[in-house]
Amino acid sequence: MHVAGMNITFKHFPFLYFLESMKRLDIENIELWAGEPHLFVYRNALGNIRTMKKEIRSRGLKIVCYTPEQCVYPYNIAASDSHWRKISIDYFIDNLYAALELGTDKMLVTSGIGDFSVSQEESWKYASDSIYQLTRVAEKEGLTLALEPLTRFESNLITNFKGLKKMIEKIQSPSLIGMIDAVAMQLADETPDDYFSMLPELSHFHLIDGDGQSDAHLSLDDGVQDWREHLKSLHSHGYEGICTLEIMGSAYYQDPQTALMNSLIKLKEFRI
Repeated sequence: MHVAGMNITFKHFPFLYFLESMKRLDIENIELWAGEPHLFVYRNALGNIRTMKKEIRSRGLKIVCYTPEQCVYPYNIAASDSHWRKISIDYFIDNLYAALELGTDKMLVTSGIGDFSVSQEESWKYASDSIYQLTRVAEKEGLTLALEPLTRFESNLITNFKGLKKMIEKIQSPSLIGMIDAVAMQLADETPDDYFSMLPELSHFHLIDGDGQSDAHLSLDDGVQDWREHLKSLHSHGYEGICTLEIMGSAYYQDPQTALMNSLIKLKEFRI
């Protein structure tokens, strides 16, 4: 298991502050959240990417996953409006090429959220068609799409491992691989064992704590999750991928380095 930091926790600080924090915390891997004010694919993308790549490499850091903002911005691959759905697909394709330019081979995607005015089946059709289009580009470019279940507060489509399995089997693409978000998993009353029993492989893991009631992404031991058992499960199944500390929330944004440091201390104290 390898740990990654994520700049979404540092979104109220300059990007270089985030990189320096990773060095101070001795974290070598980063999951790059592509959102303002750090990186937005339609604002001076090429210039920002070149600067980012230079600064990241100069510190010996590695981008292990590129994660476009897809819950706040008005892009939705499951939208009923065909024009807006096309714009949303284009947004992810543009981000896919940004990921490649930054030198990573993995991008996180979700199912989007279906309009409440139509049936879930119709929204599922829109989402699956959109993801299919993204996988065709990903296959051509040699990039993995890590498909993440969202919480029930964020989506009405893929919110558990059964939905994840259904979509992967529907698309049938070698570029589309499932992943786990610990908070979504907790709210769906699931465990890593459930995922490993249903899916051939997992590409990524968001390691955070949760309160069991909301979609809060908490620092380790700030919630009620048994994250230690999650790590034991990952180990028993031979998972050797990345575990990103995707810590979010107003309680952490003012001092994000301490939030990550506290979780790292917990991880160092824990031995499988």
